[in-house]
Amino acid sequence: MPLHSSPQHTITLTPELARLVAVIASHVPGQADEPRTVLHRVGLIQLDSLTRVDRAHRLTCLARLPRAARSREIDGQLWSRGEAISFETYTHASALIPIEDWPLFRLNRLSAALRRDSPGNTELSGVTALIRASDHGLTLARIEETAPRAGGGWDWSESKRITEHLVWRGEVVSTDRRLNRRVYDVPERRIPTELRDSVPSRAQILVGLANRAIRSLGVATTADVARHYNLVPADAGFGLEHGDALPARVEGWGTPAWLSPDPATTAAVDSPGTVPEDPRFIGPFDPLIRDRDRSRRVFNFDYTFEAYKPASKRVYGHYVLGVLVGTRFMGRVDVRRDGKVLAVDGIFPEPGGNLAQFRDAVGTAAETLAEQMGLILEIRNPTNTLSTDCG
Repeated sequence: MPLHSSPQHTITLTPELARLVAVIASHVPGQADEPRTVLHRVGLIQLDSLTRVDRAHRLTCLARLPRAARSREIDGQLWSRGEAISFETYTHASALIPIEDWPLFRLNRLSAALRRDSPGNTELSGVTALIRASDHGLTLARIEETAPRAGGGWDWSESKRITEHLVWRGEVVSTDRRLNRRVYDVPERRIPTELRDSVPSRAQILVGLANRAIRSLGVATTADVARHYNLVPADAGFGLEHGDALPARVEGWGTPAWLSPDPATTAAVDSPGTVPEDPRFIGPFDPLIRDRDRSRRVFNFDYTFEAYKPASKRVYGHYVLGVLVGTRFMGRVDVRRDGKVLAVDGIFPEPGGNLAQFRDAVGTAAETLAEQMGLILEIRNPTNTLSTDCG
């Protein structure tokens, strides 16, 4: 992976063009043909256990898949029971990463091995041996049947704390799921040999992560790239300066930016067009808005996740989704799955928006998501109720 650093002309973008580039790079709406395409496009899919609507990784995929896609088919295309096509690890949160990027997380694994709060070697080797002795890996429940239980960080059992630490270190991997539960196995059975044997330098890793991040984001500041993979800003800056990113300036941002060199991105800059105005719901952990600072700067969309707030202190609702139309967030909706029903309990347009257009967008996006999830749709608000069977 060669390193380079040469002066380049700074490309100037308007805020509108920056939004267009960000959406095109993210493959929203419906630009991907299958979940694996989504994973490779965005580079990192955040995982979360909340299921008020659907799992976070499925919502991220559905926003980028055609209306004919089905939520129930996504997991089988993101995880593998044989040789890995992805792996789970931790950046600032639990995330699913394309298996090709395994070498780029070598520094993360080395750092985890040096943590002061690491479990003891006896405990680590004991759990590793237990997993290695299995034929096809073990779920945590099976590990806990024989491993000791004790108080651990975040109220985890001791065996879970040990197992998750082994995942951080890369000595145990999670590349498969059974009934939404992680399967833990050893790398030699799951990670392709050429990836396990790859030992990139620190500089190569930083350049590789920066290249991956800027292609996923389209246009970003150094801080944006740092937050994407939970890097130190100086490391993100090094990777950008020596990688493929193009120097850029976005009017009104007040800080230097970087532009993806992908043909679709540069074509949009050279000849700005549009993206389909196919309204989609965007989940709270979606790459478009999971970085709240970037969401405000790029989309002028100030999103707050309220699930962990007391109900009396919520402004919008428990699990609110953004409503993206083209390159604009027109508002947000309070959505929940109730049995076989997808219920939209509240709609909240952005200030100054057209309420009629927003209602139409919510209806279309809700119909798409309900069909993808195989649910009956109910939209409720003081002046309109819509019930449609999308099964």
